[in-house]
Amino acid sequence: MMPAIRSAWSRVTGRLFVGQWLGNLVLMLLAACWLQIPDSHAWQFAVSMISSVLLVIAFLWLYAASFRHLRTCRRPKWWQSCLLLAVFVVVWWLLLQPTAAGRAREAIFAGYWNSQSPPWLRHLFGYSSLIAWQERFYDCVQWLLAGLLLPPAIELCACGLHRDWLGCAAAVYRRWFYWLCVLVFGFGGTALTGALADWAPAAGLLGQSLSVAARLGAAYTVDILLWCFLLGLIGCYLDSHASVQSKQEQPQ
Repeated sequence: MMPAIRSAWSRVTGRLFVGQWLGNLVLMLLAACWLQIPDSHAWQFAVSMISSVLLVIAFLWLYAASFRHLRTCRRPKWWQSCLLLAVFVVVWWLLLQPTAAGRAREAIFAGYWNSQSPPWLRHLFGYSSLIAWQERFYDCVQWLLAGLLLPPAIELCACGLHRDWLGCAAAVYRRWFYWLCVLVFGFGGTALTGALADWAPAAGLLGQSLSVAARLGAAYTVDILLWCFLLGLIGCYLDSHASVQSKQEQPQ
């Protein structure tokens, strides 16, 4: 485990961290600006559509560049990396639809289960507890799905479509430390962000404003750092598998 941690940290370079930190921040700010574009006129609707396409291209370029930075292999063309990444984004969105439907019905399920539970169980798991446990379950499914898609996405974006891409992804899946990081970082990052966002120190208007900026900035930085470490860990496992495969294919 310790060699994997050291190798993953060695891949969290300034280029990767700063690129993800600044890139995601700029994308979020541009997306917020895009939401403010009116659509009452045809030209405004056209600007909105063009801007959305440019935002998608910028997103694909940012993550394709980060994924290509993680692996040492023969690079595919940029448009191929972006296209493969777009496919994974669509697959990710489709896989999240059942959980999104479940989240929309949390209150209905909680109310039904609460009404059908015996009194002693209802005392332990009330309506609000049932909603909270559903949230945790859907969050767990969401992080596991992300963990399932990340290794092949990184491998294909960085090295293109090759015969052993599925074997490379499977090599990451077999690492228990990887799945531990996926769940711990997912739940831990979300909990830390929520805790820092909800905490409000006793201060005046200026102090509150500075506190909000500092707390959200700290939470954002920690989340990006965890994200970069996870990417580095995947790159470490992918390179390790590729090295083993290369040695096995060499003539004796």
